[in-house]
Amino acid sequence: MRYGLIDGNTFYVSCERVFDPKLRGKPTVVLGNGDGCCIALSPEAKALGLKMGMPIFQVPKDIRKQVFVRSANFALYGDLSARIVTILQDLFPRVEIYSIDENFVGLEGLKDPVAACIEARERILQWVGIPCCAGLGATRTLAKAGNKLAKDQSKRAVHAGSLAVFHATAQNVNALAVEDVWGVGRRYAERLAGEGVRTAADLAALPTDHVRAHYGVVLARTQMELRGIPCSDLELEEPERQQLVVSRTFGRDVTDPMEALATFCSVACEKLRKRSQAAGALWVWLDGNPFKGDSFHASRAAPFPFPTQDTGEVLRTVRRLAKSIMDQADRGQGIQAYKRGGVGLTNLLQAEARQADLFVGPNEKAERTMAVLDQINAKFGRGTVGVGNVGWRVGGARPGERRHGANNAQWRPTLQALSPNYTTKWSDLLRVR
Repeated sequence: MRYGLIDGNTFYVSCERVFDPKLRGKPTVVLGNGDGCCIALSPEAKALGLKMGMPIFQVPKDIRKQVFVRSANFALYGDLSARIVTILQDLFPRVEIYSIDENFVGLEGLKDPVAACIEARERILQWVGIPCCAGLGATRTLAKAGNKLAKDQSKRAVHAGSLAVFHATAQNVNALAVEDVWGVGRRYAERLAGEGVRTAADLAALPTDHVRAHYGVVLARTQMELRGIPCSDLELEEPERQQLVVSRTFGRDVTDPMEALATFCSVACEKLRKRSQAAGALWVWLDGNPFKGDSFHASRAAPFPFPTQDTGEVLRTVRRLAKSIMDQADRGQGIQAYKRGGVGLTNLLQAEARQADLFVGPNEKAERTMAVLDQINAKFGRGTVGVGNVGWRVGGARPGERRHGANNAQWRPTLQALSPNYTTKWSDLLRVR
């Protein structure tokens, strides 16, 4: 075996349970999209019939009364995820951060990889409080399959011990449904079912030429990995992004989304500079409220004369494009109300790779100003200094919390059940008496 995948069980819910023990063993749901849809469900909530992506208002009232609801607290989840990565880096020679709750690890050179994964699970449970399962295999796809089978055999129990670890091989993945194989997807699963392929073992047994001819090279690679032949290795460094998007569903319908778009623009540019990148183009979009029968959607895009990191330049373009959208909407049907909007930076490249010419080049003064702005915000907190009419705290506000920005930031979702930032905010630290 070469790879392992260690995955936090129902990660967002588990993070909430670390600091709120009354949630343990209770049906719990975490809501995203401004408290709109379910993005994480405990097994107890799934047993009541709740589904991933289900709008909370569609949950019957008698069921809703039995469920504990929390608003997504990504600051908390991200911090606990970073702590897990630190533990894994101490135990394994190589670690790939695949997502906020999943990490691939390299097992080469370890005397007993299974014991190492069990040790990692126990440390994470004891030091962070998150129950995990681990899948092992000769390839990343088998490790992913092993993780799913470990969850099934351990029933995601907190103290599952060795049952939470599964070493997957081409011979023992017959219990894994083909739609649960990493990289297969629903459409491929439906086509494969028509050929009688219902499990991962069935897919591994198909003739390779047939898979490549009828499903393409990507699924052929998945099949090879199911047979134990590696087609990819760990990605120890995050690949360069080609675009960077910040968007939100507004807390209520707004007729003037400029402050929201300005905030998204500032957050996107801050992330851009943190990655030492520059943007060559921009796009902006606004949507109506589909729950009120409003199918309005419009977007605009524009290139920059020279790839930029300057929030001021990007913000001026955002306002120009947004005004174009709003003018078009108002001419068509009077004053338009918007429920969602976003800003995307595209054509990204490393800032040091930009090549000036005779007519255009980087605005060095503006970029020095942005560097100072980032330093101030890093030291004193995001939003200490901003550009234009920016309303900070993009993640939403708790009920009764003072909001920043013009017009009382009506676009910002109010998170009715947001837990404290137990690990990242001094005022929210638990007090021991």
